[in-house]
Amino acid sequence: MSSKVGGALAKLLRTQLDGDDLFRRCKDFQVENMDLDGRVESMVAEKDELAKKVAELEARLRESESRLEESELRAAKEWETNTELEEELILYKKEAIEKHQKGFQKAIR
Repeated sequence: MSSKVGGALAKLLRTQLDGDDLFRRCKDFQVENMDLDGRVESMVAEKDELAKKVAELEARLRESESRLEESELRAAKEWETNTELEEELILYKKEAIEKHQKGFQKAIR
């Protein structure tokens, strides 16, 4: 009987040690779970912050694209005006040369 009691006592002791080990592992998992929860919360906050920055950058990009389009339109208008002025200048130069030649021919006659 003493060996049965000793065996039962040994089994009980092993069960208690196994229970203590499981309890310790459970506590470790709870701590790890809390740590992971904190990390997830910080990642969510970081994600929200990055989403705000992306939205801000997209708005700035649209604004820049709009200003670029306006600048391109102004440049096209100025190019057209410049071309017209160059053509007008050429006509004035031709007219001045013709008048000069006519005046010179008149002076010769």
